[in-house]
Amino acid sequence: MSQASAAGELDLKRLTGHRLGPYLSFNPVSRVQVWQWCSAMGDRNPLYLDDAFRAGTEFDRVVAPPAMMQMWTMRDVNMDYAPGSTDARPYQVFDTLADVGFPANVAVSYDITFHRYLQEGDRPRHYTTVAAISDLKQTSLGEGHFVTERVEYLDQHEALFAEALITYFQYRPAETSQSDQAPEVSDRATPAPPGPSWHSDFGDIDYDTISAGDSLPDLVIPITHRLIVSGAIATQDFIDVHHNAPAARAAGMPDIFMNILTTCGLSARYLSDWAGPGSRLEKLGFKLLAPNTPGDAMTLQGKISKKERTGGKNRVSVDFAGKNSLGFHVTGAATLALTS
Repeated sequence: MSQASAAGELDLKRLTGHRLGPYLSFNPVSRVQVWQWCSAMGDRNPLYLDDAFRAGTEFDRVVAPPAMMQMWTMRDVNMDYAPGSTDARPYQVFDTLADVGFPANVAVSYDITFHRYLQEGDRPRHYTTVAAISDLKQTSLGEGHFVTERVEYLDQHEALFAEALITYFQYRPAETSQSDQAPEVSDRATPAPPGPSWHSDFGDIDYDTISAGDSLPDLVIPITHRLIVSGAIATQDFIDVHHNAPAARAAGMPDIFMNILTTCGLSARYLSDWAGPGSRLEKLGFKLLAPNTPGDAMTLQGKISKKERTGGKNRVSVDFAGKNSLGFHVTGAATLALTS
């Protein structure tokens, strides 16, 4: 281990186990931000914005897609937290690692439990704890440390509505020669790979008609500059690598690349499109692998791994994955409660 890494380890050990917060939202949950998210993700689930449809559900106001959980308390474009937030720096661990030679950062996994959906007017906040920091690891991106953050998401009444473990890789990019660098890709229309065309009638899956081992239909999503940038904006993620190609290349990527929150939103959309607007996403966990970059396409696929009646609810577990030309971009699993 290098001297710089050893120095970093000493600092990092003191940065684990401290619960910091609250970090507040700039605005309450609003129709405009839900619309912006749904527009970027291509999510047309009528539960969220269709007032007439929602009248027949347990909700009486606009509903936020559950994958929006994190974006409400993200920093603004100036990297500031909302007024009233704690002054404690939640990502000091990344600054410390950058100071000792690990300047680049990517999110690599997300493990979320949703306790309830937010509605218009709710005012989220979150608390965060650095739960674990790995020893020095070697990857294709370079060498660095995996940092796992435990986050609690609460509403204005201090009621927990979601919680997550989020793992990042803070790293020193591997050196590449000019000839090794991929050329910049134009934002052309990407032809969809062969496969079944996606169509959701937004009808609810009947629990009694599905079985473990059943496959979900494929959903092919062209990866464009527009999708990556609009996803970053909708998720309140203004980190340079998601909109600035030179910054992305400095981090060892060929171009800007999709952020983890957009992958989360697209995965949740895929699952709810299939299960129907009466379903409720309860758990969502996934790992990120090959990046989604412009000019490619991602095919989302899934398979039912289990179905069971527990706690008075019909639940279905799904294993899913999204694959692009480089391999798997995302692999994960989810649990949904069904209406019937």
